[in-house]
Amino acid sequence: MSGFRTFLVPYDFSPHARAALAAALELARRLEAEVHVLHVVQTPSYPYAYGVHPAAAAHLPVDTVELRDAAMRSLEQVVSELGPSAPKVQPHVVEGTAIADTIHAVAEQRGADLIVMGTHGRTGLAHVFLGSVAERTLRKAPCPVMTVQAPEEEGR
Repeated sequence: MSGFRTFLVPYDFSPHARAALAAALELARRLEAEVHVLHVVQTPSYPYAYGVHPAAAAHLPVDTVELRDAAMRSLEQVVSELGPSAPKVQPHVVEGTAIADTIHAVAEQRGADLIVMGTHGRTGLAHVFLGSVAERTLRKAPCPVMTVQAPEEEGR
């Protein structure tokens, strides 16, 4: 019997995330594991708003509650489309300033045995300037991480 019972799939609605979810579901079926699908709403940082009165902060341009609600509706739609043969899948939407750190925290909270995540596979300058959430997740993950790329034609 495998020790992999709880999977965490960070999900950004990209083709790579869809490929990672498909891989996690296939593995979860075989191992009778449960899958937690996570979308992180990145909290905007407002360095200029430090010390702003709470009434003024309410007028900052991003409504994270609305973003969380929209993300949850979208994630629930993804889960509902998996069908009755899918293993147990639970959607989660959380806010965080650093996506990789938020993935780590949720993996620990949910007792994840495996993180299955998509990667865009960027190299060179794109990797330098855009960074890699997958790479940052791999460096500090509390459990093994499996990365998945979408097929070439789907990932473009």
